[in-house]
Amino acid sequence: MNINDAALRYLSSRSRTVYEMKKQLGQKGFTDEEIGALIADFRECGYLDDLRYCQEYFHYAFGKGKGKRLVFNELRGKGIDQADIDIAFAEYDLEMDEVSRAREEAAKVLRMAAIEDGQPVPEKIIGRIARKLQSKGYSSDTIYSIIGDMRR
Repeated sequence: MNINDAALRYLSSRSRTVYEMKKQLGQKGFTDEEIGALIADFRECGYLDDLRYCQEYFHYAFGKGKGKRLVFNELRGKGIDQADIDIAFAEYDLEMDEVSRAREEAAKVLRMAAIEDGQPVPEKIIGRIARKLQSKGYSSDTIYSIIGDMRR
């Protein structure tokens, strides 16, 4: 199998980062020179674009209710440079802010617990909400803001 076929097959399921492509092709046994040439060609053709990948990932991850901190960590884990992440985030049009997304996640937990608006929220449920928001990567300031509103 030649390197172009392997790379295109790897890209066929979803977008990839440059780091992911290098790693995959390295595991397939291709040389660094071959990989470097292919990466340059694929960047020129637009098949590999870490900035575009970040923009697409923001849309996906924020749609799943993930917090900014978690999303940034995941992108760094995919080998994307922090400068690209910052540029893409600055360009990303946030449809709603972080607190609004966190409130939606908290509302899901309240619905699962069958707690209506205006009812007092038990501490057990507040703890569950805090843990869920933390696991989704929301900042502690955001979590405390949501919990503070629930306790009022």
